[in-house]
Amino acid sequence: METLLITKTDFIPYRNLTVNMDDSKRLEPFILEAQRIDLGNLLGKRLYFDMITNLTSYNAGVAAQTEQAPYQPTTDEQWFQKLLNGCAYTYTWPDRTTTTKIYAGLKPVLVYLSYARFVRSDNVRSTQSGFVKKTVDFSTQITDKEIQAVASRAESDANAFFTGTEDFMADNADYFRKYIDGEYTGRAGDAFKSETKRTGSRLSAIKSKDYLTDRKRYIIP
Repeated sequence: METLLITKTDFIPYRNLTVNMDDSKRLEPFILEAQRIDLGNLLGKRLYFDMITNLTSYNAGVAAQTEQAPYQPTTDEQWFQKLLNGCAYTYTWPDRTTTTKIYAGLKPVLVYLSYARFVRSDNVRSTQSGFVKKTVDFSTQITDKEIQAVASRAESDANAFFTGTEDFMADNADYFRKYIDGEYTGRAGDAFKSETKRTGSRLSAIKSKDYLTDRKRYIIP
């Protein structure tokens, strides 16, 4: 199966899930859907699949390392680790002053995307008698409208975190230029285009499709 980019543990800093450990498997299909559909559309297919390939090879290398032969990640693997997990990096402004930027990574984006899918669908179960909705004895279920509102807020939070990914890629365009130029420039209806509607999500990237290309003008060689 395709490598899951987050686990239930990654939700802890952002969302409190009450599902027990036996129910963690119930969360995984929503994570996989969110990363394949929503995150794949936000990043573009080339960047998404290159990320999966490099993170998979990194995990395999770490798993096979020994104390005598620690794994040395490739340059690509190191960049994709930063893209997923976040990092601090030095940025030079146009006036040549520098600052340290803190990038949160793609994990919170994927957490909120998965959470939105989870809250919309988790109370619906497939049984031998057909699809049923859970009921509770000691509390009142929220309405479908309230569920939609919770999911929409989660998607808005995902969008807000994703602007940090846009900034990180633009600030490090020397590495990400092949994705910026090849995947986004001039492609209508794709990631980084305003008010783009995507399958399975109401996310829309906040900045225009030319945002990353425009940002390259401000990067100091």
